Amino acid sequence: MAWQTRALSGALAAFILAGPAAAISPEELYERVAPSIWLVENDLGGGKGAIGSAVVVAPGALITNCHVLEKAESLHVVHGPRRFTARLQYKDPARDLCQLQAPSVDAPPVRIAAASQLRVGAKVYALGNPRGLELTLTDGLVSALRHGRAGELEYLQVSVPISPGSSGGGLFDQAGRLVGITTAGMKESQNLNFALPSEWIIELPARAGGRPAVARLETEGPPAPAQVAAAPATATAPERPAPPPAVERDADPNAWLAAGPGRSYEYRLRNRLTGQESSFTLKVDRLEGDRIVFNGGQRIENLRGTLLSPGAALAGEADAAMPPDGWLPGSAIPGSKWRVRRDPQSSPGDIALQLDARAVNEELLQVDGRPIQALRVDYSGYTSRGVTLGRSPTGAYRARAWYARGRLVRFEVRTRGGVGGDTFVVDEVLELVHAR
Repeated sequence: MAWQTRALSGALAAFILAGPAAAISPEELYERVAPSIWLVENDLGGGKGAIGSAVVVAPGALITNCHVLEKAESLHVVHGPRRFTARLQYKDPARDLCQLQAPSVDAPPVRIAAASQLRVGAKVYALGNPRGLELTLTDGLVSALRHGRAGELEYLQVSVPISPGSSGGGLFDQAGRLVGITTAGMKESQNLNFALPSEWIIELPARAGGRPAVARLETEGPPAPAQVAAAPATATAPERPAPPPAVERDADPNAWLAAGPGRSYEYRLRNRLTGQESSFTLKVDRLEGDRIVFNGGQRIENLRGTLLSPGAALAGEADAAMPPDGWLPGSAIPGSKWRVRRDPQSSPGDIALQLDARAVNEELLQVDGRPIQALRVDYSGYTSRGVTLGRSPTGAYRARAWYARGRLVRFEVRTRGGVGGDTFVVDEVLELVHAR
C-alpha cells in the first residue's frame, strides 16, 4: 500500500492514504474514530454561544469549518467530561476550513484518504455533534462529486444527514478513513448535504501562509511525520487565485459594452454547490436619462447597474442582496474603499449586509472572446438572513465582482451561517457570457 504524507501545521503532520483499504464494520469504525471527533464551543459573549464539530488530524490539531468559529470571544473543544481551551491557528475563509490548536488534546489523529478516489454510490459515514448530541453516527452514499470550472473537486454531495452542530465533523469511508469535512445541508431539500474534500485539509497550511510541506512517500508501512517550519499563529489564505493581470491600452476596450437600444446581455448563473446552471438575457429597450429599461419595462437599472425594479430579480445573490445604493459607487477607482450596508426588514427571507468594499485594480477579462478592462472589487463582512421569532441567522460574507462601464461582468459569492434550525448557504457565480 502506498502512503503519502503532507504537513499540516508547525511540527504537526497528517497523512493521506492512497489506494484501497479493507472495509470495517460500522461498530468498529465508530470505536476507531470516535475519540478523534470533538465538540466545538464558541463563546459569543453576553451569554450567547454556538456549537460545531472538529476532527483531530494531528496531535493537538483539529480541523473544523470557519463558520463555526465566527465572532468567537473564546473557543473550547469538548469530548465527554474533557474540556480544553483552543485557539485559531489557520483559516481559509474562501474554503470555509479552519484549523484549531489545542495542545491538551491527546486523541489519536484520524487517517486521511483522498476524496478524489471516491466514486458516486460509495458508502460513507458521518460522525459529529448534531444539535449538541455528541458523537452521533449516520451513514449514506456519495450522491455526486461537484467540481469547479477548473476541474478541481470542490464538494462531496452526500445523502448522509447533516444538521446544525454537524459542521466541521468527519465524513469517513468504509475503511474508517477521513474523506471530507461535513459542512452544509440545504434546508429546503431532503438528503442534499455537502462535505469539503479531504485534500483541502492538507493544503490548508500552505494556503494560509505556512511553509510548504516536505512530503515523504513510502511504499510500505505507516508514514513518517513530515517536518516543516513553524507557521504564524494565525494566518489567512487568499480567497481565490487572482484573474489575469491588468493591462494598459490607449483605446477604451469596453466601448462595445455600452448600453443602447437593441443591445442584449446574456448572463449565466451557476450554483457551485449543486452544479446547476441557468441563464437569462437582458435586452435594452430604451434609455431614460440615467436609467436603462430592459425586457419590455420588466427591469430597470441605473447606469451603475443598481436594480431599480425590485420585482425583477434575475441575477441570484447579486440581485437578491442588492444594497439600496447598489454594489458600486459611481466614483470608484482602484484603491477606493467604502462601506456597503443593507438594513434588515421585518419580512421573512430578507437579507441584511454589513460589508467593507475595496476596489483592488483593473484586470483584463474576456466576454464573447473580446477583451474588456474590468474593475475588480472585493467585499467582506457579515450577512443575516430572514427573521424567525426575532432571530436572524448570521454568517460571514465574501464576494468578488468585476465591473466594466458600470455593468456587472462577473460576481462570485460564498456565504453560509446560522445556528440551530436557521441556517443558510449561498455559493454561486454570475458571469456575463455574451453581449451583442
